[in-house]
Amino acid sequence: MKIVMKFGGASVADGESMRSVGGIVDRFKTEGHELVVVTSAMYNVTNSLVGAATRAGKGQREHVKRFVEEIRKRHLDSAQVAIKNEEVLDRTIQTIESKCEDLKNILLGIAHIGELTLRSKDLVIGYGERLSAPILKGVLEDFGLQSISLTGGEAGIVTDDHFGGAEPLMNVTTLEVRQVMDPLLEKGIVPVVTGFIANTQDGTHTTLGRGGSDFTASIIGAAIRADEVWVWKDVDGLMTANPKIATDARMIDRISFSEAMELAHFGAQVTHPKALESAARFQLPFRVKSLNDPDDEGTLIVKEVKVKDGGVVKAITNIDDVDLITVSGASMFGTPRLAARVLEILTDEDVDVLLISQSSSEENITLAIPKDDGSRAQNALELTLLGSRQVREVSIEAGLSIVAVVGAGMKGTPGVAARVFATMAAKNINIRAIAQGSSELNISFIIKKQDAAEAIKALHDDFKLGGCP
Repeated sequence: MKIVMKFGGASVADGESMRSVGGIVDRFKTEGHELVVVTSAMYNVTNSLVGAATRAGKGQREHVKRFVEEIRKRHLDSAQVAIKNEEVLDRTIQTIESKCEDLKNILLGIAHIGELTLRSKDLVIGYGERLSAPILKGVLEDFGLQSISLTGGEAGIVTDDHFGGAEPLMNVTTLEVRQVMDPLLEKGIVPVVTGFIANTQDGTHTTLGRGGSDFTASIIGAAIRADEVWVWKDVDGLMTANPKIATDARMIDRISFSEAMELAHFGAQVTHPKALESAARFQLPFRVKSLNDPDDEGTLIVKEVKVKDGGVVKAITNIDDVDLITVSGASMFGTPRLAARVLEILTDEDVDVLLISQSSSEENITLAIPKDDGSRAQNALELTLLGSRQVREVSIEAGLSIVAVVGAGMKGTPGVAARVFATMAAKNINIRAIAQGSSELNISFIIKKQDAAEAIKALHDDFKLGGCP
């Protein structure tokens, strides 16, 4: 099989973790598979790079110097634990030293100017992957494999110049990736590609947005016509609910892309929705595999899954820490452009809308917003809309959670919503807002955060999702 394996930040958190990853790759390569490895930055490094870039933009040079030294030491320590061969280790150390020096010069340049642009920020925050990939490449060489480390741009991924969330230009990317990857795979070489980062057509560094390493794996998998993409995690696979809440939650063997995307949107830690959307478009099977049990098949995500009898609902998931914003006014009736205006304002503020619901009377629009963005979103809407005749009030309610009931079997099955809400009524849980997409793949509703665990357990039991499939 031709497989793209993606390892996230927790998978490459330190030297011991990288050594374990090397063992997994070596095992499947020895079995005769053609492999491409995509790696994230070490755990929490990207966040620290964002912070360092921000402080560099404020001219804090001494912080920059201390930060780079900390990053340098962390990666050198990990390499020394992960790589046993002295010659390979020496080469890896030289690479780390060189990249850390480059990083320091870039950050000091930003500090000297006193301005952080989106373009320079993209360059800085991609250094987590630029540092982890050479270490993982060294680990594979230590296991006796031929390997090469490449940035996403060097691998052939070409994007637009939307810094912070660039989109791949798939026609040119497919050609470029094949030209790079096909000869390497034919020679038995295992490329280690930096996730998250790419290049524009003129060679400028870009990033694919947070969670972009999954997207990188999907892009490369589609380009090289991989048989599957394997996303390695510290869980068995995709579960019917959070096992910390529903203790009898079980792993889902197979699920459709559409169902998995709904779960990913509503908080399930599966893989990035963009990666799933790209894989679905190219009919590229995704598999969530367990780092703790590489023999297990995990969860396979494919185009379509036959709905079993009684299998109306596939899983329950939720997003905690949500604010509910309500835009209201009697004059909103018959003003169809107002909803578009509300969303436009929030888009301009870079606020993610998790859920939107509008009353049948059209007198209010309700939006679920991540807690961190709630006050900012309310202020933006008040400043823009309260002077108009249509809007009377912009109110906010905090301490909420979105619960989503997901399953392809819900489509065309009457009574599912009634069953969901009857279960909530039986538990005396008040529902603040409701939404159901036209695809009929999910019913989502907003309740108090303190009621979320009880709601999930009750629904999980009512739809008989626990135990053996």
